[in-house]
Amino acid sequence: MAANPRYGYVKGERVTLACPVDASTTAIVAGDMLTLGTAGYVQQAAAGDIPYGVAMDPCAVPAADGAKSVLVDISKDSVYRYPPDAGSVTQALLFKTCDVGGPQSINIDATVDDVIYIVGVDVDSNTVLIQIAPTPAGV
Repeated sequence: MAANPRYGYVKGERVTLACPVDASTTAIVAGDMLTLGTAGYVQQAAAGDIPYGVAMDPCAVPAADGAKSVLVDISKDSVYRYPPDAGSVTQALLFKTCDVGGPQSINIDATVDDVIYIVGVDVDSNTVLIQIAPTPAGV
């Protein structure tokens, strides 16, 4: 999936970290939400995953875990714009939480993980402004 210039980073202070990439990922594009694959390695997030940051650069699939790294925004202050994976957004979503729908979408119908915090709604463009609010796992 190519990066869509309408989606991704909007504003906020970014905190960046170079993260090693999991070999089982699909190719990462800028703006993809990332999750953990093999412990300690990031991969492209899919529906129902817990996101820990957003890719700032593209990254091809590495030949082995950690053979490539990607720059990741891990700030909880960053605001991103994404569409829903299905359906239409409504103003009633403001200040609610929901789940990841895919690497560049949210699931406005799921609240199992509640890791996406909606801080803005644009009904005309069918997008929301979000912040990532993960609950990291313990060691």
